Amino acid sequence: MDNVKVEVIEKSALGRELSFVVDKTKVEKERRNIIEEIKKNAEIEGFRKGKAPESIIEKKFEKLINDNLLNRIIPDVYIETIKENDLRPITDPDVFDVSLDEEGLKFKVYLELKPDIPLKKYKGITVKRITPEPVAEKEVEEVLTEWEKNPSLASSIIDPEKRRLWKDKIRQQLDEWKKLDALVKENKQLWDEIFKDIDFPVPEKMVTEEALRYTEEHLSKMNMEGKSKEEIEKIAKDIFEKVKPEAVLSVKRYLVLDKVAEMENIEAEEKEINERIEEISRSAGESSEQVRQKLEKADRMEALKDEIRIQKAFRFMRDNAKFIERVILPGEEKKLEIIK
Repeated sequence: MDNVKVEVIEKSALGRELSFVVDKTKVEKERRNIIEEIKKNAEIEGFRKGKAPESIIEKKFEKLINDNLLNRIIPDVYIETIKENDLRPITDPDVFDVSLDEEGLKFKVYLELKPDIPLKKYKGITVKRITPEPVAEKEVEEVLTEWEKNPSLASSIIDPEKRRLWKDKIRQQLDEWKKLDALVKENKQLWDEIFKDIDFPVPEKMVTEEALRYTEEHLSKMNMEGKSKEEIEKIAKDIFEKVKPEAVLSVKRYLVLDKVAEMENIEAEEKEINERIEEISRSAGESSEQVRQKLEKADRMEALKDEIRIQKAFRFMRDNAKFIERVILPGEEKKLEIIK
C-alpha cells in the first residue's frame, strides 16, 4: 500500500496487533480534500459562501477536519490491510494509540481472527433418544404441598375444583420441563460427539462478551439492596469467573455452527427475517415496522440474520443425526432401529 507502513504482530493464537504509519503526504492530500468539501458549504461572516480562505476554514473547523480525517483514513487503511494480508477478523477491531502530527498519522489496531474449525463430522451423528418419563401423581402432590406453604395460594388450593385446576397446571408444567430436559440431554450427546475429536482456540473477546452477558443475567436476578459498590463488584467478578467456562463452550458451539452454515450454504431468508420481526413485535406490543426501524437504527439487523442462520445450522445438524432407541450391547444380534 502506497505511503503506508504496516507491521502485523502475533499476540496470541488468534490475536493480532497491527501498527500503522501513514505518510504525511497521504494525510495532507486527504486533509486538503476535506477542507475543500467544508469550504464549499461553509457560511462564514464576511465571506461569500465557498469563498472563505482555507486558513480560516482550517482554524474554525479544526476538530471537524481532524475527525473526518481519522474517520476516513483509518477504516480505509485497515480494510485494505486486511485484504492484502488475507486476515479474517471475527471481532470488531479496537483502535488505540492514535497520533496525528506533522509527520503523519500513526495508530494501532487489535483484532482477533476467525479460528480454523477442523470439523470432521456433523451429519449422521448417533444420538440415543431420551423419552421423558410420565409425570407421577406423587410429583404433582409434592409441588402442590410446597405451594400450600404460600399464604396467598393456600386458600385457593383448599377449594376442590380450584385444587384440581392447580394440579392440572402443575402436571402440565412438569411435563413440559421433562420434555425440555430430555431435549437438552439429547443435544448434549450431539455436542459431546462433535467435540470428542476436535479442539481449537476461541477469540478471547467473544468469550469475555458472552461471560459478561451471563454475569449481567445473574446479577439482575439478585437482591443487591444494602450492598456497597465494592461488594457488588466482588460478586460480579466471582460470577464472571464461574460462568467463563460455559461462555467458552457457548462460543465454541457458535463457531462450529458458523462453520456448518458456511459448508451447507445456510442463510437467513427474507421470509424468516420477517417472521422473526413479527414474533418480536407481538412480544414487544409494537408494529413490525417499528421493530424493523429500531433494529436498523441500532445496527442489529445483521445480528438478527446471523442468529437465524446459526439456529438453522443447529436444526440441520439435529435433523441429520441418527436417533436410536437404545445402544446395542456387545454380542447382541438385534439391530438398532434408526428413527428418522
